[in-house]
Amino acid sequence: MSSDVIITVDLDEDAIHNLPLSREVQDDLAQRMDRVVDVAKATAPVLTGAYRDSIHRVEEPDPDGTVNVDATVDYAYYVEHGTRQVDRNGHSIHRPHYTLSHALDAAGGDH
Repeated sequence: MSSDVIITVDLDEDAIHNLPLSREVQDDLAQRMDRVVDVAKATAPVLTGAYRDSIHRVEEPDPDGTVNVDATVDYAYYVEHGTRQVDRNGHSIHRPHYTLSHALDAAGGDH
């Protein structure tokens, strides 16, 4: 024999909408992204060190509360995703490293 259970939930839409912008959530996100920066710098490919040294957490979050990690050298995209360039034997010259992507995964935490 079964019975029906009805649960009514009243959501506080304002609280939910503003939650990502709260000081506590922003502090937690900043700490998590600092771990991402640490992992990215530890695993970044180094030729001159400029790419590794340019990896940082962006100080100001986006309007929706997103906290970002960035590498600001002009060739960061190519380090992350590689290029199509090949040598005369057909081997890739600049293979992708996915440094920031892997750092985000490796930094872990319960996300």
